[in-house]
Amino acid sequence: MPAITSKTIYDNLKAFGLTRAQVRKLLPEWWSAEAEQFPDGLAELCMLISRRLSLDATALLKGEVRRKGNAVSLAYKHSASATVQSLQGATSIALAVADAVAAAMHGTPVVLPTSPKALAKQARSEGAGIVSMESLIKTCWKNGIPIVPIPNLPVGIKKMDGAVIKVGDRPVILISKKKSSRAWLAFILAHELGHIGCGHLDDVGSIIDVSLQEQTTFETGVPADGHEREADEYALEIFGGAVIDERVSSWSKWMSPVELAVKARTAQGELKVESGHLVLRYAFTTKRWPEAMTALNFLSEDAHPEAVMQQYIAANLALDRIADDLRDMVLQVTGINTHASH
Repeated sequence: MPAITSKTIYDNLKAFGLTRAQVRKLLPEWWSAEAEQFPDGLAELCMLISRRLSLDATALLKGEVRRKGNAVSLAYKHSASATVQSLQGATSIALAVADAVAAAMHGTPVVLPTSPKALAKQARSEGAGIVSMESLIKTCWKNGIPIVPIPNLPVGIKKMDGAVIKVGDRPVILISKKKSSRAWLAFILAHELGHIGCGHLDDVGSIIDVSLQEQTTFETGVPADGHEREADEYALEIFGGAVIDERVSSWSKWMSPVELAVKARTAQGELKVESGHLVLRYAFTTKRWPEAMTALNFLSEDAHPEAVMQQYIAANLALDRIADDLRDMVLQVTGINTHASH
């Protein structure tokens, strides 16, 4: 068997879906490529990659790429099989970040969501009477379920929209979709809560939601996958279910984006659901997606979802409890301000 070199390792990772440049971007700043020429350095490289990508270090040293035992049970949703291979890199990073965050929360009790109505009630109590992205995030953190943004993956890595990964008894929800709308990402979050609440993680350890497309996100009848239908229905129920559908269906089908934004903002207090979600529900009902997307731009309360997630993870996660050798990567991919730790 030929000797394993750093080139062997990087070539194998490229076949797995990660270029040398992408892997290097995840390594600590202090790491020197020169060290990879020596046996001890090669072993350390494998250990660093193993921790950052949730891969088996021993396998890497043998010239193989294998997930760690606890990361083998994965289910990809909303995806053609061809897409799954291209998501291996993002999946590996998500698994490693979820492990690091869950370890830092050791000892925090976990309260799993049950009925979507009960979850909505709790969210309203956290959000001045409104179910919103922020009130859901607040509820999740209070219940020991971390919400982790991972917007800053190395350039060129194909990302999923969201994922829920079970680490021990703790589900960790990760959101990687880049979108300027809180309501949009709130639905992805609610969908992942649906997977937890419906018990889907009992069958698999992790669920990767590849793409919740705009035309089908709110259409509970479309996904052929039973778990996806259930998660969509659960998510919609968190946001008021049939009551919201009925109300939004009564709105004029020909409102301008400005009129729609004003209508949604006015209805928010009465319907107890954030204005952005009402706009998205209207878009599904009328199929007027371009107008709805423009309407969201008029809702200042719907902006900067990434910053909200980063604010809550920085406030709720003791960053000094993240393993020393992983903290830099967690800060990098989540975009947490290093000065915002508590």
